[in-house]
Amino acid sequence: MIFFKSFTRPRAICFDLDDTLYDNTVPIAAAERYIREFAGKHYLGGRTLSPEEYAETKAAVIRECPDLAADVSMVRYFAYRQILLDFGYPREEAGVLAHGITEEFIRVRSRIEIPDDALETLLVLRKHYPLAALSNGNADMKRTRLAPVFEHIWRPVSGFSPKPAGDLFWMAAGYYGISPSELLFVGDDPLNDISGALRFGCQVCWQTQYRKPEREIMSLPHVMISHIRELIDLLL
Repeated sequence: MIFFKSFTRPRAICFDLDDTLYDNTVPIAAAERYIREFAGKHYLGGRTLSPEEYAETKAAVIRECPDLAADVSMVRYFAYRQILLDFGYPREEAGVLAHGITEEFIRVRSRIEIPDDALETLLVLRKHYPLAALSNGNADMKRTRLAPVFEHIWRPVSGFSPKPAGDLFWMAAGYYGISPSELLFVGDDPLNDISGALRFGCQVCWQTQYRKPEREIMSLPHVMISHIRELIDLLL
């Protein structure tokens, strides 16, 4: 545990999910492969979508309607719908099928192995603090062992921007009736989590246990930990 700034006990704690409480690399990659094969087998005459084809369609959806970019499930839905339309499905049927494909992706994408140390740490903290999650992703925590842990999980939807924008932090602080400085945010991503929470005025804990090397830290958090269990020593 390394401190970079003065730290005080928070009144509520919010967590990022992917790569903060569990390693998301394998589940998301497996889900992406599965859903391309699933859609091809059942709806595209046996032709498996390539990663490039899906990525290009997704990018086109966002270009056409940038406001959708915040909601990853809606982007996925419209991308699948467009792929089905291009394959020759009528618009109404394409919409129904795209909804089913999106739900299937979320179901498989939510097959996440929650480490015992993360679950045990959260259950201990839950006895002393309100716990919530702020996530840009679409994993369904009700399908995981984290289902009983969080009071709320806030995600970007229409009209609300994803992290690093302040919308999700604002919703959490407003719900608990506390100032941003009384909210501790625990996350892994240097931009979305660390810079975003700091800009809003939260206290920030950088959880590096599952850190991906793509982004370097740009703003110093209040404290850095390398294992989720360190939160018990920090907060209790």
